Amino acid sequence: MVVDLLCTLGFFGGIVYLAFRRMGRFRTNYNTMLQSVAEHFGFGFNPNHAWNGTVMSGMLNGYRCRIWFETVRRRSRRNRSSTYLHATITLNTPQQLGLAISPQGMLYEGLRLPDGLTGNQDIVVGQDDFDSMYRIKGFDEAAVRAFLTPPRVLAVLQTQQSLGTLERLSITDTEVSVRFPGVMSDMQAVSASTSAVVWLAGQLES
Repeated sequence: MVVDLLCTLGFFGGIVYLAFRRMGRFRTNYNTMLQSVAEHFGFGFNPNHAWNGTVMSGMLNGYRCRIWFETVRRRSRRNRSSTYLHATITLNTPQQLGLAISPQGMLYEGLRLPDGLTGNQDIVVGQDDFDSMYRIKGFDEAAVRAFLTPPRVLAVLQTQQSLGTLERLSITDTEVSVRFPGVMSDMQAVSASTSAVVWLAGQLES
């Protein structure tokens, strides 16, 4: 019986060891890819990110840029969690509009009751593609519309078009951000999307 128990413990212990070894190898390889992005942009790199918080940061075309992980734990019996990679650009001149622009629709928001029933704000700018694609909020609706001029709206749409299908673009008074769909392995896409939101920040402040 003791021999059987030791064999069983050895078997499962070996599986756990191999799993941790594989995870460690993945983390090492992934950090190498992330570091290549940091070196490409000239950013400082944090190898001890632990899949949460800042991975790299620095200046890009005059804007503070931060690439970071967010691990979201969902309330469920299985206590599942999802990890997302973000690229966030801090605007040099923050607005005072209470601005919040984010994609709308079931793909991004899940099932929602109509805004007329919930009272959820969604400012209509008057550009059909933009209005249908984004939920827009702000303190003063007239001020938000005045800020979202046709060139700025066009810049947002052009940036969205350049991003991957599931990359979530959001804009506030202080930053422009893109959330990638999970832990990205395509570092060229990460670099391209980061550059795209830096360009957008410049257009919003022009």
